[in-house]
Amino acid sequence: MLLVVSIDGATPELVERLTSTGQMPALRSLMRHGVYGRLQSAANTDPICAWSSVLTGVNPGKHGVWALHNLVPKSYQWRAANSRMLRVPSLSQLLADRGRSVGTFFVPMTYPAPEAEWVTVSGWLAPSSDDEAFAYPRRVRDLVRRSLKESPLHVDARHHAAAGSYEDGVEEAVAALRAKASVAEKLLDDGRWDVFAISFSELGRILRWYWHLFDRNHLDFRDDLHAAHGKLLTVIHREIDAVIGRLLDLLGPDDQVLVISPYGTSLNSRVASCLPELMAYLGLLRTRSSARGWWHSVATGVSRGAHDFLSVIREVLPEGIAEMLPESEDDDDRRGNSEDAWLDYERSSVIPAPGGQMHLNLMSEFPLGCVDPGQVDRLKLQVIGALQTAIDPATGRRPLEWAQPRERVCSGPYVDRIPHIVTRWRSPHVVTGLTATGLDGRVRVARPSGGHFPSGTPGAEGIIVAAGAGIRRGARIEGARVEDITATIMYLAGEGVPGYLDGRVLEQAVTQRWRADHPIRIFDRSLPRVVEDHARIEEASRAVEACIGGPGEEP
Repeated sequence: MLLVVSIDGATPELVERLTSTGQMPALRSLMRHGVYGRLQSAANTDPICAWSSVLTGVNPGKHGVWALHNLVPKSYQWRAANSRMLRVPSLSQLLADRGRSVGTFFVPMTYPAPEAEWVTVSGWLAPSSDDEAFAYPRRVRDLVRRSLKESPLHVDARHHAAAGSYEDGVEEAVAALRAKASVAEKLLDDGRWDVFAISFSELGRILRWYWHLFDRNHLDFRDDLHAAHGKLLTVIHREIDAVIGRLLDLLGPDDQVLVISPYGTSLNSRVASCLPELMAYLGLLRTRSSARGWWHSVATGVSRGAHDFLSVIREVLPEGIAEMLPESEDDDDRRGNSEDAWLDYERSSVIPAPGGQMHLNLMSEFPLGCVDPGQVDRLKLQVIGALQTAIDPATGRRPLEWAQPRERVCSGPYVDRIPHIVTRWRSPHVVTGLTATGLDGRVRVARPSGGHFPSGTPGAEGIIVAAGAGIRRGARIEGARVEDITATIMYLAGEGVPGYLDGRVLEQAVTQRWRADHPIRIFDRSLPRVVEDHARIEEASRAVEACIGGPGEEP
């Protein structure tokens, strides 16, 4: 059996420090008796994009999911991600089609659970364990519901951080970890599995909202908070390690284990919230009502297609401006109809996307597009140039790591669903703003928006650890990517690898003898297509939105 354990949000620097000091003995033992390396996340570091690549072995241009919220093609409507949006078969389907016994438990991007030959218990994005599409088959769903009766499916770290009840949040996370580990133990005893995958999201949730408790570079770091709550960082990591130890005790000598985190966690510099204003200064983003202020317009437009978008904007706007917002009128406002958008699409050349990415408002791709195809290359150069030269006035540094056209980051039939300009930022501090030279020739500063934002954000590197039969001992893995996980799991399960995958088998993880006895088999197969059922996709999206909100929110 191959046991796959994901520790969402686990950060290499923290894991390496805590394992070296003996705070995570189970993981330290795996690293010593197996292989360890850093795992490159998706280009945009979005957890949903990263997980979609883990589950399919391809880049977002092929699987069709870019982020937690995605623009519906040919519209300005935002749609929450769900498993029905994946445009290629999942790893579970590939293995089940070859007669393998497969189960995925609490893994993101598996809601709604498909009624198929494999077992699925949905993770992040599932509204609740009471949802009918939470798990399949029914007997597993009933078992999990009973086991989680006293524990949350998703930890509300945001609430605890806002209330200052940090210990309560970690206690909630620990209870959820233990309950999910108990589910795994019961299911592992219940039958023989070829591949058993379980994901724990609790660490990532805590790190994202508690990052300021221990990172002195964060604007909200305080010595008193660190002294009172900084130890919680160690507590949650030790609990994760204890859960891993419990699962390892169930393995036999011929079994293998793969521990991953598809993304890490880092300081949230809040650069992305500066970009709409930056684009407005450049004359590339226009609003319908200048009297209301650009943030009123942009924030409302960006958060369309989500539930109750006005409440989202009130949270991120300064109090005085928030009071100027009108009440929501009808459901059409929430579904992102362009005619009611505060963002003036007919005069805006760019459409900001969550995470600091940029769509170009092309005539050929959007109903009110104003960018002629002949202007695309010039516009890309203008936007990328502005991002590259933008400076944080407090430090004099340029926080942009890189900005690339989407064609250089992804490839495939669904590349048109990806923002035209993909960015990555590297500021070790919360920025005070970004400079831009406006249309009037004056240098202006685009400031971060206000509101309650997480102090951490998904990071570009996670971890990968492997141990067991055929795995090298004490070795280091270099250059591993999230797309490599599907190919590597199929190989370790004894199956051939489809030729359309973007990922490769991580041969450096296994011994020479294992490679000789188990040669890699690549079979030719053209990229398969999963037929889109728009009604079922939209149904699932609405269920997810009811749980997590829209792109103006930070779940």
